[in-house]
Amino acid sequence: MSFLTSKDQSSPLAPSPVGQSADPTYFLPKVQGGQLVSLLLRRGWIVVLLVTLGAAGGWWFVKKVPKMYRSTGSVYVSTQAPQILDIRAVAPEESQDLEQMRSVEQGMTSSILLLSLVDEFHLANDPDFAPPGAGKETLAAALAKRVHVELNRGTRIIGISVDDTKPERAKELVGALVDEYERWTNERQLTITQQASEGLAREEARLRENMEAASQKMQDFRKANPVPGLEDSSGSNAARDELGALSSALTEAKADRLKIESELEAFRKFNPDDPDALAGIEQSERTSEVLSQVRAVQEKEAEFAAIKERYLELHPVYKSAATELAKLKQNLAETAASAGKALEQRYQVVLDHESKLEKEVAAARSSAVDVEGIREQFRVLSRNEEAVRALHDSVALRLRETTLAASVPSSVLRWQDTPMIPDFPHSPRKIVYLGCGAFFGGFLSLILVTGLELGDKKIRNSAAAARAVGAPLLATIPDVKNSGGPMLLISDPESPASEAFRLLSAALAPSAGGHTARTVLFASANSKEGRSYCALNYATALAMQGHRTLLLDADMRSAGLSADHLANDHESGLGKYLAGESDAASACFSTALPNLYLLSSGPMQSKAGELLAGTRFPALLEDAYKWFDRVVIDTPPALAVSDMLAISRYADRTCLLVGDRRSDRKGLRRAAELTRSAGGNLVGFIWNEVRASDHTAAAAPVIPVSRTTLPSADPPGSESIRSSDT
Repeated sequence: MSFLTSKDQSSPLAPSPVGQSADPTYFLPKVQGGQLVSLLLRRGWIVVLLVTLGAAGGWWFVKKVPKMYRSTGSVYVSTQAPQILDIRAVAPEESQDLEQMRSVEQGMTSSILLLSLVDEFHLANDPDFAPPGAGKETLAAALAKRVHVELNRGTRIIGISVDDTKPERAKELVGALVDEYERWTNERQLTITQQASEGLAREEARLRENMEAASQKMQDFRKANPVPGLEDSSGSNAARDELGALSSALTEAKADRLKIESELEAFRKFNPDDPDALAGIEQSERTSEVLSQVRAVQEKEAEFAAIKERYLELHPVYKSAATELAKLKQNLAETAASAGKALEQRYQVVLDHESKLEKEVAAARSSAVDVEGIREQFRVLSRNEEAVRALHDSVALRLRETTLAASVPSSVLRWQDTPMIPDFPHSPRKIVYLGCGAFFGGFLSLILVTGLELGDKKIRNSAAAARAVGAPLLATIPDVKNSGGPMLLISDPESPASEAFRLLSAALAPSAGGHTARTVLFASANSKEGRSYCALNYATALAMQGHRTLLLDADMRSAGLSADHLANDHESGLGKYLAGESDAASACFSTALPNLYLLSSGPMQSKAGELLAGTRFPALLEDAYKWFDRVVIDTPPALAVSDMLAISRYADRTCLLVGDRRSDRKGLRRAAELTRSAGGNLVGFIWNEVRASDHTAAAAPVIPVSRTTLPSADPPGSESIRSSDT
């Protein structure tokens, strides 16, 4: 049968550990209820101590600091103070909108007002108020911390509260704060009123001088321009009417001239042979006779045209009609000439009349302009004098009103709730400071506990061990009281620890048809973690299940499982076999439990690492497979010596023992890394809660053996065993 290491086998592990390691979040840190309970049990005294100290510190602070009494009151802010003046610049403060009420709120906490209260109540001499020799800024800041002024939302009420070490003085400070604000407001208003009065007085004197100067200018203008009706507008209207009448007459004369010019031009161009040329002339007294003759000629021409169609030129009718027509045209020519001469005479008369009217209009316009200019200058002087007088009267009225308003106080504040003397101190509040002290102590305790936990290198639970090892938990061995012996499955088969070993054997069992769990190696990072104890009980569980099991004690550094053998025989053992001084059969002994055999470590060896790293150990395992179904190997601590690392590659599966609070994270992680780097198949770890101090058997279990060794020849049925293994 060929000897193969675990990494050469293709068969899978048991479902339980493999299923756990397949979860990618399995080894991430998780908060578990049991861990929190354990943490509270271990570190709870720190939390209790610091919380108690914090509460005690809060109580000491309450007793140490002076007591502060708070007196409260409230004032109603009116929309407008009593107002006598209607001058915006000197009107009292208004509070019709939120911004103005906020101004009142901020004004009551101004530094000027607070310093006035400090001087009034001699607060600078009070050692509880401010340190001796404090400046004005420090005093104002100290009082500002004690004064609370706030506008109640949605109302016109301002709440006022003052804290002080003396309850009576706290009440007086609230009232004095309101009184001082009103006094300060009135003083500011009085200052504004006085400034306004002085300005108005200066302006009134200046305007009086301007008014007198304007009146004198009007008198001088009247003397220099003695125009009738200078102050009356009727004279100006008469001149304008006369100029209008002359202008209208001139316009009519120009119209007549243009009309006569058109008629005269028509008569000058008149041709008796063409009487139709006057057909479009306007009917008038001068042209009516000419137009009647034109119509007579036109009628005669029409009649003559009809005669020419019927008679010849020599016919008496033709001649008579022609003679009449010629006579009519001659009369028309004479009449037109006479009318033209009359029109020329009329045209000359119209021209003369128009020229005369133009001269009269020019003279009237010049006279009207001169008089109107004088009147306009007078009106300008009059308006200026009236404006100066009206402005002077207005300023004089404002001056009298301002002088009257200076003696009337105004205020927008009215008491809503008057302050009272407090009966109990407002601060310090015991419950608040006790709670803050306890909270601060609890916070410090959490920081301290967290720091202690982060600095604690001990492995205190299986979850931390899983993160350090990087492999799943195979079994948890609970602590056992009064087990009665190291072989727990025999001495106390009903205990939870016995059931844990049965579960471990099931978890490490090979799959159906596989042979990858024949050799199981138990290792640990440090000593006294229950490695030999678990190896013995795991081998016991296998033997009780009917498997021929060899428990191989590979710890040649200390007497452990082989202590009983070494007490009687110091010659045979694993060390002698590996050194080539004896055979394996002479070192293998049966135990009191059927199917369970022990291969003793033999005498202690200083060169155990070199012996285990040789070629005889794998040959030993190859020979053991002929006799046994399972081989369980117990090894020295991984971090102490290299013995386990030398043989871990030959084991099908390696289990790391982790003792409760007996391993540190760094060492456990190092042991797991060394096991993997040496070629070991680290399938998981066993969490051992058995305390070595409670059971000497758990710390160094000893298995009694008989003196009967195995024969060197192959046992009966070995051929069948080989065939089943292949």
